Amino acid sequence: MDIFNFLRKAIHDLVGTPEEDIRPESTPDELNLDLFDVEELVLDVENEYDVYLPDDTHFDTVGELAQKVAAA
Repeated sequence: MDIFNFLRKAIHDLVGTPEEDIRPESTPDELNLDLFDVEELVLDVENEYDVYLPDDTHFDTVGELAQKVAAA
């Protein structure tokens, strides 16, 4: 599974947003992700891809987070 599709599923599991509504340009606010959801999402992706993202990792869109994971 590619990173973006993993993120789509993880976001769906966290907040119930239909996967087809989650696009690379979707922002955390549009997806109703609060600070705790974002932290959980980062932990999930770190565990899935065995990467480390600094605690101050910031992303404006789901696609940007996918790029940061790919570069880690």
